[in-house]
Amino acid sequence: MIMLVQFPWSPFCITLRRMLERNKIPHRIRNISPDRDRSVVIRATKGHGYSVPCLVDSKTAVVDRTPFGQEVARYVDHKYRLGLFPRGKEGIQLILAQYIEDQLEDVGFRVNDSCVVPTLPLVERVMLIRYKERKFGKGCIAQWTRDRGKLCRQFGELLQPLDNMLATSPFLIADRPLFVDYDLYGIVENYLYSGKTKLPALKYLRRWHRALARPGSQL
Repeated sequence: MIMLVQFPWSPFCITLRRMLERNKIPHRIRNISPDRDRSVVIRATKGHGYSVPCLVDSKTAVVDRTPFGQEVARYVDHKYRLGLFPRGKEGIQLILAQYIEDQLEDVGFRVNDSCVVPTLPLVERVMLIRYKERKFGKGCIAQWTRDRGKLCRQFGELLQPLDNMLATSPFLIADRPLFVDYDLYGIVENYLYSGKTKLPALKYLRRWHRALARPGSQL
């Protein structure tokens, strides 16, 4: 049985987790702390990987190595023949993934961090704040907390073009979920993770979200 090594609220881990769950792929979850212990990933990849999601399949361990490479998702897609990366959709999926994983995720994770990080146990909270401040500047979590309302409005604005796409299609670019649907689902669920936020009032996006949250067909 494959194992997904993850942080529970990581948008990219949520993407992989939903792929596995919706397609009823047997798996187990290994949660690790986002602030410190990556040893399970380092050992599984023999020192070649550090990031999550990390998929461990017997003696094979896969992590994403390149920007927008989606190596873990493509491994699952190939192994279980899910058809999430049809050749004719490669171009549009890459363009959409760049928008989803860059502009949308950049706003969504700040909202989630402002809600979740202050609730963590002391040591984990302090270590994670140190990590965030080295990357985004001193006081970043406090600033995101002050700006949460503005960030939530921005997140909704960034979702609007995707809602427009969903007005004429049940999923983003096909009549069934492709990788970009799971990609978007991970970003949205990260934004919602704390329970302190709600989906924007976008009719077609909400319909899409309900559909993707339902179980898929048995492999």
